Amino acid sequence: QVGAEGLRAAMGAMGLGGVAGSMLAAGWFRSATYRTALRAGAIACVLAAGAGCWNASPVAAAAIGLALGWLTVTLAAGLRAAIGLRYLGRAVGLGTGLAYALCNLPGVFTATPQVQAGIAIALMAVAAGATRWVRTGELVVAVDDDFGPLRRAAWIGIFLALVWMDSAAFYVIQHTPALRAETWGGDVRLLLNATIHLGVAVGAGVWLDRARLGRVVVAGWVALAAACVMLDERLRVVVGAEVLYTAGVSVYSVALVYYPARGGRPWLAGSMLAIAGWVGSALGIGMAQDLNRVPVSFVVGASAVVVSLLMIRHRAYRVRPAVVLTLAGLLCLPADREARAADGVWLPSEAVTAVQAAQSEPATQSAQVLRGREVFISEGCIHCHSQYVRPGTADELAWGPVKSLTALHAEAPPLPGNRRQGPDLTQVGNRRSPEWQRLHLSEPRVLAPGSRMPAYAHLFGGTDSRGDDLVSYLGSLGADTWAERAAQIQAWVPPVAVADAGGESKLSVRDSQAHGRRLFGQLCVQCHGAQGRGDGLVATRLSVRPPDWTREGWRRVDAADEARALARIIKFGLPGSPMAGHESLADDELLALVGYVRSLNKVRLTP
Repeated sequence: QVGAEGLRAAMGAMGLGGVAGSMLAAGWFRSATYRTALRAGAIACVLAAGAGCWNASPVAAAAIGLALGWLTVTLAAGLRAAIGLRYLGRAVGLGTGLAYALCNLPGVFTATPQVQAGIAIALMAVAAGATRWVRTGELVVAVDDDFGPLRRAAWIGIFLALVWMDSAAFYVIQHTPALRAETWGGDVRLLLNATIHLGVAVGAGVWLDRARLGRVVVAGWVALAAACVMLDERLRVVVGAEVLYTAGVSVYSVALVYYPARGGRPWLAGSMLAIAGWVGSALGIGMAQDLNRVPVSFVVGASAVVVSLLMIRHRAYRVRPAVVLTLAGLLCLPADREARAADGVWLPSEAVTAVQAAQSEPATQSAQVLRGREVFISEGCIHCHSQYVRPGTADELAWGPVKSLTALHAEAPPLPGNRRQGPDLTQVGNRRSPEWQRLHLSEPRVLAPGSRMPAYAHLFGGTDSRGDDLVSYLGSLGADTWAERAAQIQAWVPPVAVADAGGESKLSVRDSQAHGRRLFGQLCVQCHGAQGRGDGLVATRLSVRPPDWTREGWRRVDAADEARALARIIKFGLPGSPMAGHESLADDELLALVGYVRSLNKVRLTP
């Protein structure tokens, strides 16, 4: 286990290793040693992955990237010579589809990281042995117009934009509970994903064998761009984004491998996979980490790049009308939506509204969730945390919605709790992200100074999967009540002083300021720092670092309704992010804290 900062270092090292491995493979490629180079790459992947399981350090991550970069470029550069041109697209489509489908099989997707790594290592070992049957032949270099210098550069730019969009969308889905549940929640969805990946990838391969590279890329771009737009908070009520995303990824991924494989040029394969693959992934993830979304303006800009480069490839006059119409549709999105998102901010109330339709059916209880429930019982969590929201009380807003007694009685065993020394956990998956849960379980007093909760860091050590199982179980609590919870938050009316945008309480201004400072020191400094500079004790360990309010504006606050928006964020947090809510704050406390937080921000946005 590594913290957020350690993860960023490891991912950066892996990316650098991937770029280096890609270029080394391109420079050292020889058709006569193709089989040996493939075997060496597969063995290197086995060793690097094993080292990463033993010690998750940046060095091990760089080794994994180096091995993967070498293997993928070597494979793509010699694939045409090994298979021939007639069925090249089908072979790439089948291989890509099978890889994606395997990753989405329920038993693989929900397995522990150690098991997943073991499966990957075993498959690489099999691949290393299978290289003995790989046919080697003379390197065949494509000489058609699609591989001229200008068009090669255009294709690299096109795939860079596609990978960038894909990586950003993947990060947003992975870190937004409602979207993650829609896309990967339950065995049925996972099997559907596997089927879509395989079927669409094979179909794209057949299309490529019919010399339809441009159309395949356009299809992948349209599906991926539409999915990214639908992931925007204000458009998330539209269903089908997960299907479009899955299909779009399969389509463009097949084309990404096919184009350099068809070219038969090692340096093209190295440049394509280094720039579009590794650099594009880093850019997409980095953007999503900062904004927690895929801005519509970026989708439009990336789409404009794709269209422009396709025009270069087709000498402008051959651009299909459908391409132009699709771009025009993206550009004609309501201007007010993008204007309100121009600074990477959004109203929490709008995000809550969008979530209302996100989850309406119970999440399938995976094996990991069931194991986590056993950990919850065996570690004694039931002695301090209830799972019963009392109807008609303040419980409903703080910890709700209410769970029916029928559902409680159906549990085996039921877990209403003996007493409530800590918050109720009936719907905690609606309120706390997995990232927050993992950090809180490991070091409770880092996030909540003075907390009586014992540390459970021992659950996350070595190969012990109990910590991850427990986090998975806690995330499942409330996974089927997003709509009800969203309605509760949407109906909440901020205290009168906040509603009047004054941010003042019944206390005097001086007392309110002092009270807010004390609350900030108790609840907020660990992440935001004493002066609101985003330099708290755990700031570097979070996937999304808090802003520096002395230099930055509010990230997710509409300036026209600043006080109310801050009150919502402080009261209920930001779903899917490390920002947790403080549901139990009294009105005077909330007012004082809102006023003090506003006083820290030196960059006040104007309506």
